[in-house]
This record gives sequence, C-alpha cells and structure tokens, in this order.
Amino acid sequence: MPWFYGLGVTSDVPSDLSAPPGIARQQGQRKIALLSVAAAVFLAGTVVFSVGAHALLVLKPTAAQRAAAAAEAVAARWHTWPAGRIFPTALSYSTGLLTTETASRVEIAPQTSCSDALAAAQARRAARDQCRAALRASYLDELQGVLFTVGILAFRNTREAAAFAAGLPATSATAFSLGVLALPGTTSSQFTLAARQTATARQDGPFVLLTVAGYADGEPAGAGQQARPSIFAPAVQLAAEVLAPLTRPVTVNCASPQWSC
Repeated sequence: MPWFYGLGVTSDVPSDLSAPPGIARQQGQRKIALLSVAAAVFLAGTVVFSVGAHALLVLKPTAAQRAAAAAEAVAARWHTWPAGRIFPTALSYSTGLLTTETASRVEIAPQTSCSDALAAAQARRAARDQCRAALRASYLDELQGVLFTVGILAFRNTREAAAFAAGLPATSATAFSLGVLALPGTTSSQFTLAARQTATARQDGPFVLLTVAGYADGEPAGAGQQARPSIFAPAVQLAAEVLAPLTRPVTVNCASPQWSC
C-alpha cells in the first residue's frame, strides 16, 4: 500500500494530527512557563500602577500650588464673607486732637456691578481689568457731621487690581470715581454727588477701596468754603480698617477640613 494512502479519503473519525507524547509534554510545560511569566509581569505592573496611583493621591501640593490656593481664598472673600463682616458696625479712627473716635455704619448697599458704582470713565476701566463686583457702605463720624461712603471693588487677582488703581486720578479734587450711597429715611439721605468734598483710593491685594466724604447735611462742595481737610481725613483710616481683615493672608493647612489637599 502506497505511503500516501488515505490523503483523499474522508471518514467520520477525526484524523490524529497531534504531536507525539514527548513533544506534547514539552510544549505544555513551555506554555505553563510562559503563562507564569505573563502573570508575574501583570501582577508587577498592577503593583507599580497601584503604588503610582497611591503616590499621586498622597502627593503634597507644591509651594506654588499652596500660594495660588491661598491667593484665591483671599480674592473670594468678597462673596464668601457676610456683608456685616466686611463692613463692621463701627470703625475706629484718630482725630487731629489725638483722640480716638468711632464711625458708625449707616447702611450697606446690595452687591452691584462695578459699573453701577463708578463714574463712566472708571467703569470702562474696571470692565477692562475684569472687576468682579462692587460693595458699598456708608459711615457717619462720631460727631454726626460727616458721612463717608466706602466702596470695595473686587478683582480676580492683585495684578488686575493694581492695573485699575494705577489709572485712578491722582488728586482728591478729580478723584470722584465712586458714587455716594444715600438711603432715604437715614442720616445719609442728603448725601449727594454734589456734596462730595474729598475722595481717596487704596489698593491692597485683589481689592481696590475707594471713599468719598462730605457733610451729612448735604452741603455742596464749593470754592467759597473754608478748607477743613482734617474732618474728612478719617476716610484713609476707615479704608485701612476695612481692608486689613479682608486682605489678611491665608495659610493652607492640609490637616484642616477646610482644605482638600
């Protein structure tokens, strides 16, 4: 019978095409070894990945990240703090007679846009420098003769606040950038734009604080008046009193529940 017998014959019994027993055992052992190596590599990769993921989770923020988070926390105080905390009910100031007196808060205005609180020219500049909001309050001096409107302009960061402040008028005579705050039925009711006598401006961090001051009875500013700068001088001190807590630096403490580090 020729050696090629059966190549063209079909049958219901499958042909035995497997390797001889010795070769089969060697191939099986090789497959098991390869699978063991693959499993070891997979497990090692999983461990490395897990360690890397854990390292990312416990990675401490850098000094730059902490500084950025702290700066953002300060810049957000204009809307995270209650209005009464930003504008206390009373502010202390020193007089020219070296006495300490108290200015009492008359009212706090609802939060408004920067353009609504500023003169037109400054409103355009505030929009250019990304001013977020304006907060205003009125204070009456201890002798109840002088009114101060204190206005806070909130910016996204110190750079933008400084850019806006750099373009403000340099002298009090032309620095009436802030609108007065007068509420009917209160001691501020007669405080009008015409009654503004002096103005100040101060920038600290992401905030610019503007003030305008005038007589509580609404007496308009005029060239014939006697100059009395000392009675309006407390405006600078009131501005400092409001800005100090608002711009106080923040410490990022990852152990505190206040921070998510």
